[in-house]
Amino acid sequence: MYVIDYLKPEGIFLNMKAYKKKEELFKILVRRACEVGLVPGEMEEPVLNELLAREAQSTTGIGEGIAIPHCKMEGLPHAVIIAATIPEGMKYGSVDGKPVRLLFSFLFPADQGTQYLQVLAKLSRILKEEALRNRLILSSSPEEFRNILAQADVVPLVKEGKAAKIVFLLCINEEGKEQEVSSSLVEVGAQTTVILETETLQKKLLYDIPIFAGVKFFHSRTPYSKTYMGILSSVEQADYLADLLKKQGIDLTSPGSGFLVAFEAGKVIGGIPEELDV
Repeated sequence: MYVIDYLKPEGIFLNMKAYKKKEELFKILVRRACEVGLVPGEMEEPVLNELLAREAQSTTGIGEGIAIPHCKMEGLPHAVIIAATIPEGMKYGSVDGKPVRLLFSFLFPADQGTQYLQVLAKLSRILKEEALRNRLILSSSPEEFRNILAQADVVPLVKEGKAAKIVFLLCINEEGKEQEVSSSLVEVGAQTTVILETETLQKKLLYDIPIFAGVKFFHSRTPYSKTYMGILSSVEQADYLADLLKKQGIDLTSPGSGFLVAFEAGKVIGGIPEELDV
């Protein structure tokens, strides 16, 4: 699945005015989504209330002129993304204080929590590119807007398998990459992930065993190491994870950068925890 599979041309609204309140903007967008058949008419008020309730918890203005108001709820027949451009910028209370010019509203059924998080993480990653954001804001038609996203979204989300029996170990030997790794794990659909604070053998030898003091190691960038362990439902998800990390500057094929191991578990004891609510 691609982001644009959830984003139809009739759900893209360009050159919206900068409303004084978020509630006004949300109300217009949800009403229009109902008018074009993306959301059932009887769900207009419940969807609006759900969006406002989520917004009351904390701002969905994630910075750099982007807002992603979202909700998942009972009664929605299918997942949909509504997009809007606000070229002049709207005060939104974003985390960085910047006005919002791009908005993507996620409306997902309650039972699609995993897909919801995956698509949310994927879109957030794509929108990090400033040039792409500017092109979206300047789009002259919904079709052009959608095509710009399609050009950036070239790797489809990997569907989950029926049974989660693939265990993965991901070791990263570079500091400051926690956000990139965490968002990639969400996008790929990793389950029951834990983070292990570890140290490399290099560090152990250099600092804890006197006989090895001063020995130079050529194949590791840094003594830093952090290991992530979790469960996937297919080997394909591991390939997808490696591709995502490479896109974000973590090339596991480069000597000393880390490694990813995925293997089939004969048995998994314990359930998958409740889905994250964001």
